[in-house]
Amino acid sequence: MLKRLIFIHILVSLLVGCNTVPYKEAVSEWKSHEDVGNWLDDNFYFDNDRQKTISKRLRSHGPSGLLVRNPEKLYASSYGYCADAAYFAIHNLNMIDKNYDAKWVFIDNARGRPNHWVAAFNYKGDLYIMDYGAGPKWNAMNGVHGPYQSLDEYQAFLSSLSIPGFEVGDVYYREMPGLED
Repeated sequence: MLKRLIFIHILVSLLVGCNTVPYKEAVSEWKSHEDVGNWLDDNFYFDNDRQKTISKRLRSHGPSGLLVRNPEKLYASSYGYCADAAYFAIHNLNMIDKNYDAKWVFIDNARGRPNHWVAAFNYKGDLYIMDYGAGPKWNAMNGVHGPYQSLDEYQAFLSSLSIPGFEVGDVYYREMPGLED
């Protein structure tokens, strides 16, 4: 079903012209984290096949196998997996306002892969998490969450969710994965 939805989205995008406004022009109009979140909420589609491909690369290449799309490519295609959405958020939040100080957060799935990536950012002195990259089964994670004083509070929030195939393990800041060309 998900593959069919992605195919329909791509077909409609080609026929109708989704994201007809060029990336740089669209982003130049964004003024807040709400604008980034709204775009991801309205336009981002989780690509299960892409996640499976990345998971295979991770098994054979280790952490160097994790690649994320640059924001312009994600904007043009609208589909990807959690790290693609997280990088889109991090990059654009920091372009809008350096005070967001957006960073990568890694969520270890205590049940094993897949794990999860999200974007953390500061807003009015508090910590927020932007996550629009969870797949359909983990949909309860999607949204902007906070305010928090620490990642421990976000971890507690995740622990309160009932998500199939997921049990929150460690949640921590982590360096950026590799970028695709």
